[in-house]
Amino acid sequence: MSNAPKVRGRPFPRGNPGRPRGSRNRITQILDQLADESAEQVLRKVLELGLAGDVSCLKMILDRVQPARKGQPINMVMPTIKNPEDALGAVAAICEQLGEGVLTPDEVTALSSVVGRSIQVIELQNLERRIAALEKSRAKGDE
Repeated sequence: MSNAPKVRGRPFPRGNPGRPRGSRNRITQILDQLADESAEQVLRKVLELGLAGDVSCLKMILDRVQPARKGQPINMVMPTIKNPEDALGAVAAICEQLGEGVLTPDEVTALSSVVGRSIQVIELQNLERRIAALEKSRAKGDE
């Protein structure tokens, strides 16, 4: 028995790239074909059981027809954030809305994340401007 580790990556011989990217294996293709052939019968049976009062079938039907929303729009006017100082006003507005019970803690977390990303973008833009100015002044000094 060999204790050699398995070769990672593409262990195919030269000229054999393996299965194309995105292609599905044979078992998955067979299962999909079976599902396509009997989908109408399965759907009719689920509807029949759901209408007969089977709660799990009803839940399955409703989950497909009206899936639970992952997020709700937040109805709040956010102050414009053009510099890091503006972010302080935005955070204060968010905290005020939380204190008044308008926003939930999860919504506050989401909005705070937006404010944090805004600050990161502003800081990145400022760094790019400063680097450009330094490069320009360095180019003038080299002349």
